[in-house]
Order: sequence, then structure tokens, then C-alpha cells
Amino acid sequence: MSTTRAIINARLVDPASGQDGPGGVLIEDGLIAQTGSELDLDAADEVIDAKGRILAPALIDLRCAKEPALTPDGETVDTLCASAMTGGFGTIVLAPNARSPLDKADGFAGMNRGLAQRGVRVLSACGATQGLAGEQMAEIGLMVRGGAVYAGCGDAPIHDTRLMRRLLSYTSQFDIWLASRPADAHLAQGTVALESDWSARYGLPSEPAVSERIAIERDAALAELSGGKLMIDRLSTAAGLDALRHVRSRDLEIAATVAVAHLTLNEVDAGGLDSAFRMDPPLRSEADRLALVEALVSGEIDAVVSDHRPTPFDDKGEPFALAIAGTLSLETMLGAMLGLVHDGEVELIDALRVMTSGPADLLGLPQGRIAVGAPADLILIDGDKPWVCQPDAFASARGNSAWSGRRFQGRVLQTLVAGDTLYNS
Repeated sequence: MSTTRAIINARLVDPASGQDGPGGVLIEDGLIAQTGSELDLDAADEVIDAKGRILAPALIDLRCAKEPALTPDGETVDTLCASAMTGGFGTIVLAPNARSPLDKADGFAGMNRGLAQRGVRVLSACGATQGLAGEQMAEIGLMVRGGAVYAGCGDAPIHDTRLMRRLLSYTSQFDIWLASRPADAHLAQGTVALESDWSARYGLPSEPAVSERIAIERDAALAELSGGKLMIDRLSTAAGLDALRHVRSRDLEIAATVAVAHLTLNEVDAGGLDSAFRMDPPLRSEADRLALVEALVSGEIDAVVSDHRPTPFDDKGEPFALAIAGTLSLETMLGAMLGLVHDGEVELIDALRVMTSGPADLLGLPQGRIAVGAPADLILIDGDKPWVCQPDAFASARGNSAWSGRRFQGRVLQTLVAGDTLYNS
């Protein structure tokens, strides 16, 4: 028999409705039964006093990765889910990447049935091309029938314009997004940094910011031609934002995501050539970061993604230009975003929107909002609680965090999915 819970005396923040004020929720059968200040507490088996802390929808991440099954000592789905619930995520999407391309229809449905048994809601995207090599289309239709929520190309942009057109046309038949890294394949090939004074000083192979603009203009033209839904995956430059604004002036279905690292870090953070800051897309300039923050505030960014990537120590311990790209970010994403709030760059409701209702709306998910009848996927946050990022204490099996040693203000106290408490600090 399910437990009926009430959470009272909270600062209820629901970006979907624009609500930010005192209130609470009553949870019955895994769903939100009541919201507001006057709840039927007689019906509750348990009453949680939030004591003025923030009550928000559980976070949703459209892009995170586990390690392949061949690395049993690495990040498994279990450790990934433990990291997610600690970080306040109720839903995560496994995204294709070079180590796990998610490009085979065989077993895809079975994999998703297994993922559905976790406490955290684990969904999966699928690889758009075989091996993410950008040469042959993968069995997208079969994988969508098996549960794939969108198709993606990983970090490698599709250099073949004809193939990109076919992918957009084909995915449009299933009404799913095609996620594409906005980069000109030739300008980005072999690069590890933004073309700038900083990268020139260290002699790093670099990609000019115009690479994003070229890719967005091309892919949007192909989306217009094919009728496909284009997700600009991890926008990272002001030049890319200019292109996004230009193509959105046409009647196209275009979404844009940004990785949390590009909102909260810049190339100066990588100034010591610490491979923890080796990312793909690379960290950009402070001007780019500020432009992305401004775009988030203005509603031009649909979702912020963790781009969580566990990496073995040996791979991350290489020199900067040789190290595998990626950072852990599920357990630090909320803290990093709250840093923008405390610094006065973003309002709390805007910071939460791109981590809750924004990604939910892109995938048509019922969670990500505090409304009667919605799944009771919720988080309780102490917005002022100080803590220090110590990757050794993470639930993740890896420790490659670009925020290692950083001081944060604000942390998840409790994570609930379908009304059940998955994490309680």
C-alpha cells in the first residue's frame, strides 16, 4: 500500500507555472494530489516540514553517459543512478558517445526495460549513425520502437550534408529530435580548445567560434528542407547564439541545449592545462559564457545538460591535448547553477526551468512540474547550505570533476521519484 505524504511550509518553485512562493504538496499513489497552502493533512501518513526550504520538480538531464559493460570497475547504471539521485535528478537520459554509441537495435528494448526498474527514471537516446562514424544510418526506427527518446550523433558532427538531410527527414517520421553538435567537421577536427589568445599561447589545436555558426546555418537549412526537428546539442559560443537567433526567425522546430560547464566555467579555468578541464565542446571565453547566461535568462535555451562523462584515471591523466574529454557533473550541476543565482546572474526560477520543465517539454514528459496529476518527482533544496566538491565522496565510480575543490552554496536535501524518497541527506 502506497504512502500518502505531505510536504508543507516550503518555498514552492515551479517554473512550468511561474509559481515562486509559500506552499506545499500532497502526494498520493505516486502523483501530486494537491498543491498550495491549504492541504488535506488528515489524509497524509507522513508530513514533512520543509521549514521554508525550496521545493522544486526533480531535475531532468538529457545528456549523461555510463561506461561500457566491458569496464565493470567503472560507472555502471547503478552508480550513475546513485549520482543522479544525490544531485537531485529524477530522470536522466543516456546519450550516445564514442565509448557507448547506443547504435544497435538488438537488445535495445530489453535494455530499456531493465533501465525502467531503477528508482531514478532512466531513458535512453540512440546513435543516429553506425558507430557514430557519420557514414551509415543506424537502425533508428527500431530503436525508437524500443524506447529511444531522441537520436544523436555524439561529439562528432555529421560532415556529410546528404546524410544529415536523410537523418533529419527520417527522424521526422517518428516525431523525435535529431541532436547534433554544432561544429563544422573540418574546422573542429583534431581541436581541443577555442581559437583564442589563450590557446595560441599554449600552441593548442583550436577551433574558431565561427565553426558553430556555420554548422547551425547548414543544419537549420536542412531541417527546413526535410521538415526535421533539430536539437542544437551543447551550444557554446556567442557566434552560435547569433546563428540560433537568425534561424529561429524562420518557422522551424529548433531546440537548443547548453552544457552546465559552458555556463559556469571558461577557458581561464583551464589555464593550468589541467586535463580535468579538457571538454568537448572545449571551454570558451568569458564573453561566450556571459552570452549563454543572457540567452538562458531570455528563454532562448531550452535545456541545460550535465554532459556527465565518467573517465578512467589513466585516460584522464594524459597531458591536456591528449586526455579524453569529459567531466563528472551530475552531483555538481545544481550547485553550479545555484552559483549563478547567488552571483545575481540568473533568477532561481530561470535556473530551474532549464533543468525541469524545459527538458520535460522537449521530450513530452509529464514530470518536471508541480501540478495536480503530475508525477511526484520532487526535490527539497537548502539553497544556502555550503559544501565543497570532493569527488572521492561522490557516488560515482570515477573522480574526474572539473569542479574538484570548488565551494558551492546550495544542496539537495531530499530526492523523491513517484513519491518515494530515493535520497535523504
